[in-house]
Amino acid sequence: MIDFCIRTVATWIIASAATIAIALSQSPQQAQKLEFFEHRIRPILIESCYSCHSTHGKQKGGVALDDRRGIRSKSSEGIIVVPGKPEQSILLKVLRHESEGLEMPKDNARLSDAVIADFKKWIEDGAVDPRDTPPSKDDLEAATAWPAKLAVRRQWWSLQPITATAPPPDEDWSPHAIDRFAAKKQRQRNLERAETADKRTLLRRLSYALTGLPPTADELEQFLHDVGADAHERTVDRLLASPRFGEHWARHWMDVVRYADSHGS
Repeated sequence: MIDFCIRTVATWIIASAATIAIALSQSPQQAQKLEFFEHRIRPILIESCYSCHSTHGKQKGGVALDDRRGIRSKSSEGIIVVPGKPEQSILLKVLRHESEGLEMPKDNARLSDAVIADFKKWIEDGAVDPRDTPPSKDDLEAATAWPAKLAVRRQWWSLQPITATAPPPDEDWSPHAIDRFAAKKQRQRNLERAETADKRTLLRRLSYALTGLPPTADELEQFLHDVGADAHERTVDRLLASPRFGEHWARHWMDVVRYADSHGS
């Protein structure tokens, strides 16, 4: 196992070194596209596609996706990747599950919208791909083995240590850090903030969000006549302490894990 892990790491080092060497000889724009492939496209192909579409393994539908020629070849459904033309690329259609019976990855969950968007961008930008030749059988085994997959998965954002991030500069409309992060994203996307909600609307939003239920007439009346500066905070605390809050979110997570009182089958 130690030898295998060493070989796996060595394979990745050699591939990375080759990528760096190519990038140094390219224009900054081309180097950026190459880096995008290495960090956003190749790992997905290895983890989700090579098991069914590789030169030294299975080639379902006669398709191999482990080199540039293979991923740009013609399949029975059409050309797999047409550089610069994502809507003509069969790969994008099967990743989106638009072709019945050809949904990929096979027998696994559909790739996230963000990953599919990465593939669309990659194809739009010319489908830059440094893989001149397919990997050797040993390299393919090393790239698709568990140690290599584990190394990739350890980079998932959800597994990274928590770090202190300074909020953007203070905003006049809110002193809260979360609001300042939201305001920064709004500016980046040229979005305008909605107008401040009136108390009636605010209470309905709070109540539906936290308990899944509308406020009662008494709760609404009490909130409308509460002139205290901390009326909003006290209302949030009251809703969080309500059994309805626990019921609402327990139902949400039970749906997520597909809980049912039936046998299931």
